[in-house]
Order: sequence, then structure tokens, then C-alpha cells
Amino acid sequence: MAPSLAAMMAAALISAALFLLPAHSFAPPLKLKKSSHTTLHLYNKFHEYAWEKLHYNDESSDACAVPDNLKTNKSPVKGSENSVVACIRCMSEFRKSDMTSKSNLEALRLARSAFLETQTNSFEALKSPMAIHVLNFVMFPTTHLRDASSGAHVGLPIFGADIVSLPGNKHLVALDFQPVLPINNEEASSAKLFPEEYTHLETKLLAIHAKYQKGSDDGTEPVLAWGGDIPPQALRWFSPYAIWTRLSDENAIETVTTTVWDAYMEYVDLYIELMNAVQKDLDDGKLELITSGEENNPVLSGQREYLEYRRVNDPARPMLQRLYGKDWAEELIDGVLFPTL
Repeated sequence: MAPSLAAMMAAALISAALFLLPAHSFAPPLKLKKSSHTTLHLYNKFHEYAWEKLHYNDESSDACAVPDNLKTNKSPVKGSENSVVACIRCMSEFRKSDMTSKSNLEALRLARSAFLETQTNSFEALKSPMAIHVLNFVMFPTTHLRDASSGAHVGLPIFGADIVSLPGNKHLVALDFQPVLPINNEEASSAKLFPEEYTHLETKLLAIHAKYQKGSDDGTEPVLAWGGDIPPQALRWFSPYAIWTRLSDENAIETVTTTVWDAYMEYVDLYIELMNAVQKDLDDGKLELITSGEENNPVLSGQREYLEYRRVNDPARPMLQRLYGKDWAEELIDGVLFPTL
């Protein structure tokens, strides 16, 4: 099948892989004490990179309230002294990138992450093919934008990143600008994911995607091989620019921390560039915030549908329940990761 089908969703395969984790692999969840010291090392550079771009400070009022019982959790791995540690972050107010303006970046409404890492009893990341390491990072744009001239609603994509390492040296990677409004996702060349005024940024995204997910004209293999078929019902939420790959060779972790790292930075940087461009148009009066009335807003409806789809079909649910218990997992999914809009 053509590599252009890389737009298909990675979540279904991730879900299947996570569900296959045996329930008896982990002891019952153990809550972290407030005095516990935990550090996150292996995929921490992915986790911190985007948050630094957003000027995140967990002591700042910009950080939205993650309930204390959900900020972190710890589950001991049965038969060892290791633990799978969870770190949850959320942010709902954003400063402009020039750092001189006192007003907020209104183009972005929410960012949140769930980061899981297997750690030794000395709080170091366990670099083992049998360890669990998971990063899920999502940025949601505002749903209430319209063109000042035409009055048309402006639909911006959601940024989504999943980097998953599972026991058995299985590594799954999905990076995407996920569409809120339906698009033609069969061919990247004909897709219209961004509003017309940001076509130049969509062209950049096309080039970045091609660099990692497509081979050259002479028939060489792509840098990151296509991850394989995904059920068609999930296509609605993924774009032709999705990077989706599975790694399982002896160099898998190195590939994630080098090639995937490069792709991740480029995707994050471009999404922030898009948000800054939208914000400039807001400041210049080319775009307007819709301050009243939610009826007939296809962008709002699209994000609500996305959140509902992910709440019901979240691929991490089986693993989170096994590690930390059903109640904690459901509260996290419903209240922080995919909250009602």
C-alpha cells in the first residue's frame, strides 16, 4: 500500500499492544508520597522540549489545576525493585513567544501530557527492552476563531504526539497535526488541513513529513518506515502528514532518541509557529475571537467529537488501569487528558 496512507491512525495498534500486557505483570498501584523524589530521564527531553517552548512553570498560575491525586502515581513492577512512574501536566494560559507582551496567546487553549517511565530504585530510567516508557503530548487550539472579513469559522488542527516503548522491545511512534474539520486525507498533496492563509506552513509540514516518512525518488526506504494498516474508522482524526512507525530492532531506542527526536522537534516547532502566526492575525484584526453563541460552530463540534472519541477509545486505558487502578485511570482520562469542552 502507498506510504500516503500513513495518515491512518496509530492508536488502534497501540491499543492492541497495550491490551496484551498481562494483568499479573504489575503489583497493585502504590501512591507516591509528597516527599518522594522522582526523576524522568529516558524520554524526558521529549517531555520537556514542548513545555519549554510553552514557557511552562509548574509553580505558575499559567499551569491549569491537575488534581493533586492525579499529578503523579507510581506502580511497582512485580518481582523487581523497579516502578512505573507517571507524571501528568496541564496548562491553559500561554504567553506570547516574544516574551515582551503581557497578553496571553489566545490561539492555543490547552496543552497536557501524560508521561510514564520505568525507573530503578535509584530513580534512574530503566533502559531495558522489557521496560515501559510512554509519552502522550497534545496541544488544543482555540475553537472560537473566525475570519474578520468573511465571518467564516477557522478550524486549526490539534497537535498530537505518542511515543510508546513496551516490554519486548516494541516501540510505537505517532506524530500528527490532527484535523478537527474533515479533510481529504488520501493524498498529502491534495489535503487542505490549514486555513488558506497558512498554506505556506502546510507546505513546510508536507516537506517535513516527506523527509521522515517517504523514500526518495530512487526507491530508497523512508527514514521511518510506515507503521502498517490501521482500521479505517479512525481516519477521521488523522492527517496525511502523520508520522507513524513501529520499531523493534536492536537499534530501536537509539532511533527514537535520534531520528524520532529530530522529527518531534520539527513538528513541535512548526505547530508553535502556526499558533504564533494565528495569534499575529488575531492581534492585527484579521481574525476575531467568537465570544458568544456556540450553535453552528463546526470547529467546536469537531473538537467535542474528537474528545468524546478519545475518551471512549483511549488506547492507554488498559495499561493505565493495570498499573494504577481503574478509578485513577478513568479520572485521569475524563478529567485531564480528554476533558469535556
